[in-house]
Amino acid sequence: MTVTETTAVTTTARQRLRRAQARQKRDGTPLFRNAYALMVNTGISAVLGLGFWLVAARYYSADAVGQGSAAIAAMKFLAGITALTLTGALARFIPVSGAGTGRLVFRTYAASAVVVALAAVVFLLTLNVWGPSYRFLHGPLHGLGFIASVIAWAILTLQDGVLTGLRSAFWVPIGNTVFSTVKLLLLIAIAASLPTTGVFVSWVAAIAVSVLPLGWLVFRRLVPRHIELTASSARPPSYRELGRFLAGDYTGSLFALAVVYLVPVIVASQVSSSDNAYFYITATIGGTVELLAINMGASLTVEGAHDPSRLGRNARAALIRMTKIVAPICATLFVLAPLVLRVFGQGYADHATPLLRLLVTGALLRVVIELHFAVLRAQSRTAGLAYLQGALCALVLGSTLALLPPMGLTGVGIAEASSLAVIAAVTAPRLYGVLRGSAADVAGGMAEGVAGAARPDAGEPDAAGLGR
Repeated sequence: MTVTETTAVTTTARQRLRRAQARQKRDGTPLFRNAYALMVNTGISAVLGLGFWLVAARYYSADAVGQGSAAIAAMKFLAGITALTLTGALARFIPVSGAGTGRLVFRTYAASAVVVALAAVVFLLTLNVWGPSYRFLHGPLHGLGFIASVIAWAILTLQDGVLTGLRSAFWVPIGNTVFSTVKLLLLIAIAASLPTTGVFVSWVAAIAVSVLPLGWLVFRRLVPRHIELTASSARPPSYRELGRFLAGDYTGSLFALAVVYLVPVIVASQVSSSDNAYFYITATIGGTVELLAINMGASLTVEGAHDPSRLGRNARAALIRMTKIVAPICATLFVLAPLVLRVFGQGYADHATPLLRLLVTGALLRVVIELHFAVLRAQSRTAGLAYLQGALCALVLGSTLALLPPMGLTGVGIAEASSLAVIAAVTAPRLYGVLRGSAADVAGGMAEGVAGAARPDAGEPDAAGLGR
């Protein structure tokens, strides 16, 4: 070839590479669009949620805040038995369910409502063993209200997973903003009339303003649109495929549920109501940061289901983006922990500063862990996911029960941070293997594109080349 021909070939290869990279960038947009919508939701939850607890700390006694937060923790734990444990399956299978999407969503809602109602009944029948913070739930009227709240919270949680699976996660922060605003206004309005139960009642009463309109939106607008866009390419899962996925993912999610929601219930049952208030508000701050990593993981699972060939590249992009977002937040909260907690009262800063620092350290470790979990869900490798989540659950619960009595709230923070460090050490090499594979795919595609351009008879790259 002449110098001129070689230059032309090289130029053509570069142009194809740029076009391919542009296509890859466009293809990756849904990953961040969904993730950013969920992160905006987390940000709104953080601002309005902490505003809720700040108002609660000002308008209600520490004992009332402790009792209300204990009931909320129990409600979330019981609802999560199906809600949190099925959101991974919704994110994985809604993208490929086609005409069966509506049936999948409705049956998930119905089954969840039945299961969590039974779980709430069992909890109420054993109320005496859960400590004094739950005493106000005694009585048939309070019991029925609690059962209804558990069902409503389960559906609200599932809705977030449904909207994510439908690639419409931007509706999540809208619904959450309405919910958080209404519960904050109710908290103030009923403070005088319900000085003991107002924290819990305001939270529960606000759920309906989000569940009902979003439910209408899902079934009347978003599901039909999703069916129209995906019906031709959908491959609905078989019952065997669903069962195999849930056998691992549901089991693993139960372990994750215990880590997130059973620990607050354990703490509430073993400490005073005021100490529980210090713990719950601090755990809410730390949990909000952890949600950023979980949000990106949920979006990565959805995109992995839509296009498995780009899973490694999306995981690499997600890790880079999440590190840039989460690391500065964790560093800021670690340094300013006393000042942040002092906003709620001096008692919070005095009793919970070490706890907050340990929780944000754990939140940084969550970035690696949750992205690896998302990769496993997208690949339907849920058995390995269950083993890892089971190990994390055993470590957190075991160390919490061991460290809480002698060390108090700081012991809970040590238990979580050290347990997450162990699991991060196990998952990091595995996630690195996925990221290294994605880098090799990109390099191989670049080499093939240049080689293809150098062949006189070369056309556009095929499915194995840059065009993929």
